[in-house]
Amino acid sequence: MSCRFTPIPVTLADGALRVGDRAVLSTVPAGVSAVCDPFGHGVVVRVEAEAATHHLRQELGRLAGVRRFTCCYRYDPWWVAPRCGRKGREIPVETQYLLAELPGGACVVLLPLLDGPFRCAIEGTAKDALALVADSNDPGVVTQAVNGLFVAAGDNPYELMHAAAQSLVAFMGRGRLREDKPLPDFINDFGWCTWDAFYGEVNHDKVRAGLQSFADAGVPPRMMILDDGWLSHRTAPTGENRLTAFAADPRKFPQGLAATVTMAKAEFGLRRFLVWHTLQGYWGGVDAAAFPEYTVVNNVREFSPGVVHNCAQANAAFGRGAGLVHPRDVHRFFQDFHRHLRSQGVDGVKVDNQSTLEGVARGLGGRAAVMQAYHEAVEGAAQTHFLGRLINCMSHATDVIYQTLNSTLTRSYTDFWPRDPKSHGLHQYANAQNSLWLSEFIHPDWDMFQSDHPMAPLHAAARAVSGGPVYVSDKPGVHNVELLRKLVLSDGTILRARGCGRPTRDCLFHDTTKEDVLLKVFNRNGFGGVIGVFQTQYHEAEAERKVVSGTVGPADVEGLEGEAFAVYAHNAGALAPCRRGQRLAVSLREGGFEVFTVMPVRQGFAPIGLADKFNSGAAITEWIPAEGGGWQVGLRDGGRFVAWCERAPAKVLADGRPHGFAYDAETGALSVSMDGHGPWSLVVVL
Repeated sequence: MSCRFTPIPVTLADGALRVGDRAVLSTVPAGVSAVCDPFGHGVVVRVEAEAATHHLRQELGRLAGVRRFTCCYRYDPWWVAPRCGRKGREIPVETQYLLAELPGGACVVLLPLLDGPFRCAIEGTAKDALALVADSNDPGVVTQAVNGLFVAAGDNPYELMHAAAQSLVAFMGRGRLREDKPLPDFINDFGWCTWDAFYGEVNHDKVRAGLQSFADAGVPPRMMILDDGWLSHRTAPTGENRLTAFAADPRKFPQGLAATVTMAKAEFGLRRFLVWHTLQGYWGGVDAAAFPEYTVVNNVREFSPGVVHNCAQANAAFGRGAGLVHPRDVHRFFQDFHRHLRSQGVDGVKVDNQSTLEGVARGLGGRAAVMQAYHEAVEGAAQTHFLGRLINCMSHATDVIYQTLNSTLTRSYTDFWPRDPKSHGLHQYANAQNSLWLSEFIHPDWDMFQSDHPMAPLHAAARAVSGGPVYVSDKPGVHNVELLRKLVLSDGTILRARGCGRPTRDCLFHDTTKEDVLLKVFNRNGFGGVIGVFQTQYHEAEAERKVVSGTVGPADVEGLEGEAFAVYAHNAGALAPCRRGQRLAVSLREGGFEVFTVMPVRQGFAPIGLADKFNSGAAITEWIPAEGGGWQVGLRDGGRFVAWCERAPAKVLADGRPHGFAYDAETGALSVSMDGHGPWSLVVVL
């Protein structure tokens, strides 16, 4: 992806940080200076303290000249959440990214950095000042100065984020952009995860029952994740559960993990079998007595002050202690672990609990350095044994995000919570907002959901526009097959959008869970765009629930070229021509959604795709002029094909044979129904 970014100059002089002629930080104190960005996109703010410390905090100046902002902050050790506001005091502790809108529409981004073994964050103060916090979380690792904050500005927030990410990677000398890392090969396969189906009580027979249930329903997964509950572990005296073997718990998998993997692949046609473990081995790390071949350090959990400020129970989560493989042994540990898993037929891993490492790394050289060693080890082993098939989870501290070199697929928000009704709209909002920042470095994964859940349609539509994987955590015998078929093709693959779903400009600086603003998420397909629109508020009382209205149009899809388009609304089944600047009204009740397919019109024709799928346009593999006039359209599967035609077709050919069609002269809608599975080639003769 080339960056067409035109920066607005950022300067630090005379006690002010300015974007162009506008001060965004005033009363900048002595000891705060600017360092050049090698790409010329912005500046790096350097802070020098009076004395060396492992926890440096320095005010940077008063936030000024900002209309509103959106940011992501760590509300607990593992995840970030979005927050919108207008004043410096509203910037939360542990903010890792902030994008602000200036009068006139330009944007400025502030990105805390990693500097050696230190990780930086920003926070607001009661006087609307901005403070930088640099932390090693190790009293033995101190500094007096850090290159702590990258600042850049531009007119296009999406181009600004990409340019800023390029500068970060170059300046820090670590990490890798998403665009430079390949996606794992299972990304396009429909999947099943055992977590919400069985939680920790999973076993061989339950895995079989789950796979059999999908097969009976006619929607078998091609990928699965054996989540927490399969590993051998014991409870330590300090209360945490520690890994005791690389092998599966023999009480649950009496014939070993290999028997379960073989069953899943041979009997149910599974292509990829992934298993879960944490970055420390298990929630409480490893049992030293069970692994005498590695040096194991027994540490007490001590998270940084910012994390404890936001999550008072952080140090008690999963027990007070942890058995940590020493960084000098961790490469060998993960090579041995993943070698064993590969011998059992395993194809990849989901690596959980990653950001906990910060809280158990004291005495080992500083949090960022320990994370670097661990992530290089786990990614190296996954690359060696699984060709890089790795899902990162609970990993939102920038110690992780900025140090993922090979892996890219990463959960972008906390879990799908089936029993928490207020979580579902928030889940879509947070995933979308977090992805604006995260997607420059990793490929967001919006998590599993259960297809028969009351809010499953909302989750399913969101996954369809997210650009991430689609996998569910259904219990045996509990499926919404009709809903799943809106996502999954007959060959078990999904209609995945090509990019990463991000909020449109008109909702970017709004909290759609609290304000009367619709969440709109845009993405791209091969020939057009897709926009998911969601009403994400939650009110327990029926009387408080409301309808929220907004508009949608082709211009919402960033980078989509053309002036004339056709727009199809999935739920409404409505198709209409639409100019670039035209807006279509949409109103949604609480928990409601709509998915719009946006396709450019060429010579009076625009293929929408398979209208019985949420992401209709992703089913189109080809759109070229046909011999003798009209258009040839390739499709990935059978179903109901819809297109907009300026005039009625003379005829339609399906796989070279004349085929029936319906045409609505009032709306311009062409509809062609194709029974059967597999790819189709249509020729629409105009």
